[in-house]
Amino acid sequence: MVAWRKVLFPFQIVFAAAVLLRKSLYNNGFFSRYSAPVPVIAVGNISTGGTGKTPMVDYLLTKFSKKYQLGVLSRGYGRSTKGYVAVTANATADLVGDEPKMLAQKHPNVAVSVCEHRPNALVKMLQDYPKTDAFFLDDALQHLRLKPAFKMVLTTFQNPWFSDVLLPVGNLREPASAAQQADVVIVTKCPASLSDKTKKTYASKLGVLPTQQLFFTTLEYDKNVRGAAELDIDEFIKTPFVLLTGIANPSTLCAFLDDKNATYTHQSFPDHHNFTAAEIAALRNLNQPILTTEKDAARLAPHKLAHVYTLGVGVRFLEGEEKFLEAVQTALVV
Repeated sequence: MVAWRKVLFPFQIVFAAAVLLRKSLYNNGFFSRYSAPVPVIAVGNISTGGTGKTPMVDYLLTKFSKKYQLGVLSRGYGRSTKGYVAVTANATADLVGDEPKMLAQKHPNVAVSVCEHRPNALVKMLQDYPKTDAFFLDDALQHLRLKPAFKMVLTTFQNPWFSDVLLPVGNLREPASAAQQADVVIVTKCPASLSDKTKKTYASKLGVLPTQQLFFTTLEYDKNVRGAAELDIDEFIKTPFVLLTGIANPSTLCAFLDDKNATYTHQSFPDHHNFTAAEIAALRNLNQPILTTEKDAARLAPHKLAHVYTLGVGVRFLEGEEKFLEAVQTALVV
């Protein structure tokens, strides 16, 4: 926690009261909640960004989109538009957001849309795509106007919610107890190996209920980078390069490259950063290859920069993957 944020403690009390009042009004039926006619699975967190929600949605689409006709709904953070927008082949990241654009490119058989108002968007998507079997929602746990059929809450191994506090002093959007409303708890970005003792400690500190399932995952980077050609990552890093990131927390990617003894200069931008003309011009003048993430590549695509390579990342379960997939499968056929 940043020391100066402690002075915001009085505002934290106001924030907590507002959160609890809002939830109480929905829980007591003062405001209505929409239940879609098909299963809706929400993937979210109770903290502000960087927990790996989009990689998890990507993983779920990879596992289930061949068997089911799926839809994805996101708010589309960082986009210049408002309201409901379908993510078509011609849509740019500026119009729909970098993460929805990336998901649509990777899963062309999945209907992807963005909208701030999730219930209205689901109604519209069902009109546009009436054969949709189920929806995955990227970051919708705090969207109380919608009642998902199944909820996953994510937290990182490095910054779990039990070591954080509410906004604006900390980074929690809700009290930690809100996570107990989820069906599944997933600890993301774990070390590749994790002792049973550590897992039990996390289960206890996270307050996981007996009715909830707990899983631990890690991020696994692709073996190849993709650009003008596809290259083995170990071959690519033999030459110094520029690492370009505009994501919430690039530390995991930097650690991966550091472990490989890669030589690079890191240009780090804020999450969902929209590159200015001056920044694009500076990138064009670089005399080194540029390595970036799939999400950043979605925003850079319209600028057609030369020598840009993309490194993909996926989710790997440390154990219990089949049990997790069974739980999702059950939710999809409700």
